[in-house]
Amino acid sequence: MRTLASTFGTRRRRARLPAPAHARLRMRAAARTPSSRSRAAFAIGAVIAVGCVHEPLPFVCADAAVGELVITELRGPQSTPNSLPQWIEIANVSDHAIALDGLHLRLSYRDGSGARDMVIRRERSIAAGEYFVFAFVPENQVPDGMDYGLAGEYDGDLYGGGVLLLESCDEIIDKLDWTELPTNGTWALGGTPSADANDMDAAWCADEHEPDGAMVELGAPGTPGEANPPCP
Repeated sequence: MRTLASTFGTRRRRARLPAPAHARLRMRAAARTPSSRSRAAFAIGAVIAVGCVHEPLPFVCADAAVGELVITELRGPQSTPNSLPQWIEIANVSDHAIALDGLHLRLSYRDGSGARDMVIRRERSIAAGEYFVFAFVPENQVPDGMDYGLAGEYDGDLYGGGVLLLESCDEIIDKLDWTELPTNGTWALGGTPSADANDMDAAWCADEHEPDGAMVELGAPGTPGEANPPCP
């Protein structure tokens, strides 16, 4: 990088007379004391650094139409020994890939209180016929088989009885209403997912099955990112 001297040529410096002693003291004191402008700049920088919680999100909407994304499984707080996170699973029941950035996951109690809005702020997509799992962990701690970390958007628990909306540009893509989440395993939509099926209470059931073979994690895991078993 060129310096000012290399750009404009070397200038000859004028010899300066030594300043009187009292003037030199004032100059040194001024050099040690930040100016009001520098103090203001520091304060503004500190406010910006502290106040910016999320990356700026441009105004975008997930490109899903009503009924194309379906909520298929929830894993809430567990009462049994457990090392797996809580999570929300959705399925793309359309015939095309869907971009998820800008999608809102709105959680509340059934009476509308305790509203929480979780926004997908990074570029993610879900292929046709596939599942996508939002885990209640930081983005850099998302377990294998899950896709996105919601920590920072909401750091609490899924409600025992509640409502979850998938929303884009103020349009509700899907809605799930439940009265009680299982505390061992998951609340799962049985069989082939569809917008009609997940509106029927009889299509939902607790999945408390332990997987076959050795388990690395503790707790009934459900089937994150995979098809759910049919309900009895």
